[in-house]
Amino acid sequence: MHIPEQDLPVYIIQVRGHVEPHWEAELHLRITYHGAGEGEISSLTGQLPDQAALLGVLNWLAMWGYEILSFTVAPPPGAAGGALPEDPSTNPQG
Repeated sequence: MHIPEQDLPVYIIQVRGHVEPHWEAELHLRITYHGAGEGEISSLTGQLPDQAALLGVLNWLAMWGYEILSFTVAPPPGAAGGALPEDPSTNPQG
């Protein structure tokens, strides 16, 4: 079953460490960085086609030894109240 992209949820996965930017194309997620050195956090944000793709990303992160710090699911951008979520690590109140 094909789900239109506008109906896919948005995922934010935060991990400890630096995920190299060239992995954006492979993982189909945008990568942003917060902090520096050993305290650096990489946030991977975007839509994935199904749970199998999500599990593939989570398994990839675990295989490469990244500690998953948080995982957030937001409504699709086209849903009522849905929008590309703000990265929680950039929210000064969070």
